[in-house]
Amino acid sequence: MRIPLLFLLAALLAAAPAQAEIYKYVDENGQVTFTDVYRKGAQKIELPGAPSAAPAGKTGSRRASYAPSPANFPRIDAATQTRRDDIRREVLQEEIAGERRNAEEARRQLTLGERLQPGERATDATYLNRVSKLRAAVQQHEQNVAAIQRELANLK
Repeated sequence: MRIPLLFLLAALLAAAPAQAEIYKYVDENGQVTFTDVYRKGAQKIELPGAPSAAPAGKTGSRRASYAPSPANFPRIDAATQTRRDDIRREVLQEEIAGERRNAEEARRQLTLGERLQPGERATDATYLNRVSKLRAAVQQHEQNVAAIQRELANLK
């Protein structure tokens, strides 16, 4: 009985939330992808006011907002935090505007790509592959828009 309980406890501790780094990757087709996995050529996104990565070995299962701060911990005033939040909001609004433009262009490309070429059938592998890639591009941009909207909603 102890071994399964210890295993469950270890699994829960391993699944503790962690602060992920965000990367922006633009592929050869100009498709922008935001991810927490580094890819060659990706840019790390630095959001003002975002906490830096925790030092190695300093992980915990509690959220930072629940852990008491030491008495000598540097604090920022409300005006500074408001400025940081405003900058973050501006960055996110610029990003969502760009993603919406990219999504609209991807939808336009899908509409064009769904047209059959002369001598092509809707069951041809080339047609199906082309349309599949175009649909995936639209879906990726829509997911990016939704993710940025969630970030905007989380701002105070």
